[in-house]
Amino acid sequence: MTWSVGISTGACTDLPITSVVEALRDSGARGLELGTPPRHFSPWEPTQVTALATSLTRSALHAVSIHAPFGGLLDLADPNPQHRHATVGAILVAARALKSLGGHVVVVHPSDRLREPADIEARLHDCVQSLVPLTAACEREGLVLALESPLPHLVGGRPDEFAWILQHAPPRLRVCLDTGHVALAGWWRRFMDVSAGRLVHVHANDNHGRFDDHLPLGEGTIDWAAIASSLTDADFDGWVMLELRRPDGDIGPYFRRAHAHALALLARGVQAGTDVAHPA
Repeated sequence: MTWSVGISTGACTDLPITSVVEALRDSGARGLELGTPPRHFSPWEPTQVTALATSLTRSALHAVSIHAPFGGLLDLADPNPQHRHATVGAILVAARALKSLGGHVVVVHPSDRLREPADIEARLHDCVQSLVPLTAACEREGLVLALESPLPHLVGGRPDEFAWILQHAPPRLRVCLDTGHVALAGWWRRFMDVSAGRLVHVHANDNHGRFDDHLPLGEGTIDWAAIASSLTDADFDGWVMLELRRPDGDIGPYFRRAHAHALALLARGVQAGTDVAHPA
């Protein structure tokens, strides 16, 4: 495979990020995506950033990406320009925290607002207006801004809407595809096409086609062989981050098993795609 498989800390919303990092020491992963739920990690708190740096070093793990704050009034497509301005500011704080920790990919949602047909054009336009200064600011910091594919019922969650955003946003904006989100509507292939040349990051999780379950790979109905094959065909060389729900028990063994199984499952998918393309 030409990509690496890491783990997102964000599923453990009720645990401090430092304790999650320590638990992931022996997970098999070397790279992490940092979640920013309020009780998990506050990137605007210097003491938390410093403590996280220590935990990462002690655990021989490194920060690859950060899932920027979202939800509530933090929405890049909010109708209120003051809310959009605050959202950009919060994302930039998270981005600078990531930079100080050695990471480089900043993942953002286009919006978490429900799609309203009469309002969709205005929401897409406002999202782009937010992404213009945000992309430029991240580029000045030496960081990559990646727009995540939303759930299908949200603003930007349809392939045509996501394509419109990319067409009107700065060319340096990149893409993070969420396997669970796009699978709910059967749109993986269409989102891959829309993201051609801009895909730098993947959130990987499984589901049964009805809800955003965030299951470990192989525990739902997503066709991982097809996903692995399409990533190979696209010469994807970024990170596949396991974005999984928190288990009821010990998170260490859970993520260790999930990481090992994901590696094996994706590797088999790559091999299967190679065998089809280049039969013996």
